[in-house]
This record gives sequence, C-alpha cells and structure tokens, in this order.
Amino acid sequence: MRRRISGIAVSMLMLIAAISMASIAGLAKPDFMNKMMAGPSDDVAEWTIMVYLDGDNNLQPDALNDLAEMEVVGSVGDVNVIVMMDTFDAIEGTHWYFIEAGSDHVNVEEGINACECEAIAGGCPGELNMGDPATLTHFLETAVAYAPADHYMLDLWDHGGGWWGVCYDDSSVSEIGYKDRLIMDEVANAVEASGVHLDIIGYDACFMGMVEIAYENRNIADYMVASITTVPGLGWDYTGLLNSIQALDEKTAEAVSNSTVDAYITSYEICAGSGIAGYPYVSASVFDLSKVNDLAVYGIDPLAEALLDFADDYYLRGAIESSESRTPQLQFAGEQFPFVDIGWFVTLMADKIPGLEALCDNTFALLDEAVVHVSSVTSDYGGVLDTYGMSIYFTCSWDKLYENYLTSNLDLVDDTLWDEFLFAFSMVYVE
Repeated sequence: MRRRISGIAVSMLMLIAAISMASIAGLAKPDFMNKMMAGPSDDVAEWTIMVYLDGDNNLQPDALNDLAEMEVVGSVGDVNVIVMMDTFDAIEGTHWYFIEAGSDHVNVEEGINACECEAIAGGCPGELNMGDPATLTHFLETAVAYAPADHYMLDLWDHGGGWWGVCYDDSSVSEIGYKDRLIMDEVANAVEASGVHLDIIGYDACFMGMVEIAYENRNIADYMVASITTVPGLGWDYTGLLNSIQALDEKTAEAVSNSTVDAYITSYEICAGSGIAGYPYVSASVFDLSKVNDLAVYGIDPLAEALLDFADDYYLRGAIESSESRTPQLQFAGEQFPFVDIGWFVTLMADKIPGLEALCDNTFALLDEAVVHVSSVTSDYGGVLDTYGMSIYFTCSWDKLYENYLTSNLDLVDDTLWDEFLFAFSMVYVE
C-alpha cells in the first residue's frame, strides 16, 4: 500500500500526535550538518528541485524506481535536481545524489551505490532520521549551498496521512514502538529554520491536499502541490515531470506546479483501464498559498461559527450529515478517512440549509481562488471522483474525532473555530 496510514497506524498515531517535539532551533547540529560544500558550478540555476526521498519503510522499491526516473532526464540547462535518499535495507545509511542526465547511481543487486555525499555534504552522514525536522533543515541548507538557484521546489516523498504527518522512518522507532514522522508544524518550522523560502512545496504522498496543511505552509512557500486522495506506489512520474518543466517557455512557480500535476495525471491515464495500479482514481492539485489565509480566516472560520449554532438542532444536523454523506468519500481499500472535499461539502450544505447559502457560497469562492489547478483520472470500471481539489477534516462521529486534532499544533485549529464546531457536533452523540 502506498503513501497512506493504515487503520492500525492511525490509532497508534492518535496517542502520540499531541506530544510536543523539541524545538529544532535549540538542537545542536552534528558535525556533518555543519559541512556545506561548493556546488557543481559557479552558475546559479533558474530552479533547483530538492527531493527528500524517504524510502526507509515499505516504499523502498518505489524510492529506487523514482530515483531511476529522475536519472533519465537529470539536471539539464537551468534546472538542478538534488536528492537525499534513505532506504530501509537496500543501502546502508542515508545518501546524497546530484542527478545528471543518464546517471546510474544505485544498483542494489550488484551492490553499487555511487553517491555524492563527499562532494555535496563533506561525507556520508550515516543513518539519518527522515522524521526528524533537524534532518529536513540540514537537507535544505545543504542542497541550497551546493546547488543554488533563483527558485526552489521541495518535494517531500513518502507515506502521507493528511494532517497527521508525512515522511515516516521505520528505522527510527521510539521506546514504545512508534515510528517517527514529520508532523505538519515541524515541516513549517524546519523550512523556516533553514532560511530557504520555497517557491513550491510538493507532497508525493497520500492525502496531503488538505486546507490544514496548506494553511500550515502559507508562510514557507508560494505554491503547494498535493493530492486530496491516495497516491499509487509509483508516485509522481519524474521523467515526465522533468521533461515537462524543461519544455516550459516561462518557468514560473505556477507553471512548474501545474506541470508537476499534469505529468503525474498523464502517467496514469495510460493504465486507467486496468485500475491505475489497483487504485480507482488519482488526482492532484495546485494551491496558491497566498490565498489560503483568506480561505481559512474569512471562509472556514465564519462558516464554523454559524455551524456551531446548528449542533443541537436535529433537523439542521440531519442536513449537515446528509451533505457529508453525499460528498465523495476519500478512502482506500474500503477504509473511509474523515476528510471531505470542501467544495462538495459547502455546495451541498448551501442547497440544504438556506440560512447558510451566503456563507457557503463565500467559502466556495475563496476555495476557488486558492485552488488554481486540479486534475484527475478515473479507472474505466468505477471509482468516479469529481473533486474540487482540497479537503478538510470532518466527521459526524465522536469516536472518529481524534483528540490529537483538537490539541494539535495546527494553525488552522488555533486560528479558526473549525475544531470547536467538530467537538460540539460530534459530542451530541456521546451519552
């Protein structure tokens, strides 16, 4: 299974997501993190694409496959591609790669690992915890020092669980058995600590196309690329992605983001008839992060405030629940996730609750401004997904209202009444 959190893992994560992590600003850096080497040339490229390739789990084969896809095109002209990859047991330790066209860095069967750790980082760092924000900060600082550019894209590659987090490291397990991961405020804090402003932050991982994540990322990047749904094991098509970026006349951040989405969707159109590698559909979106603040503060927050008044009203509750049940469900292998498509949800509520029509229409308009591009493909035999491109955490059931959402460090929880609405709405069922 690709880039999702299983039901068991979700239950485990509920117990630990509220635990505060040590501030990365106060962590002393190991010696290897203080070494930054000169880049491949003195020229500043137009773009550097930085891939944080976390294959230290059951996605290891897919990580190696995607590295090979990047090597087909590599760093050409004014686009650099630099990778830090961690695997579970294919290669010992974590390694750096500057991707040249036609390069072949890794051959597991022959025991070959032609990494460029010495040139990029002053030596191989050993086994790094990809779920540690200090590792992400080190990655960004080192990548930018070695391959400077006018514009930067960060690609966080691994399992994703929506607002629960991304980049799970199976080699970094706590004393009570939990695998470390990057929670969403850690991603934002790690990027801020690096001093690198991102033109694009991308998530080649499941379920990351949430307003909670976009709002968390609003100050660290200009655009965000993510999927509202699951992402198959093959992930993004890196050969197609790099080729499409090279073909752009104007490599603006929005154009590069759109090309990333289109290359991903195009790569799965050819296998739609066979079920898209076992998945009923794939989708991806581009968010303009400069518009997400308005969506949260002037759309979701006043809507949540109005919905609070309906929590105890039997008839209005029924209309809200009906809207949720008719919204296309985000699920995998029959397991439904408590994430709903914002566009569908507010559209249905506007139809069912006349008093909410203006607020729902306003939220939809702000959503439409924030989601600048969305594309999807569906298999020939079902699983139709008509999406507006961004989801939000919602559940009618108190047993699915995870306490760690209410107590999380998510900015959307702190800055809006959405969590108060969820609590009031779900607690009606608690006797």
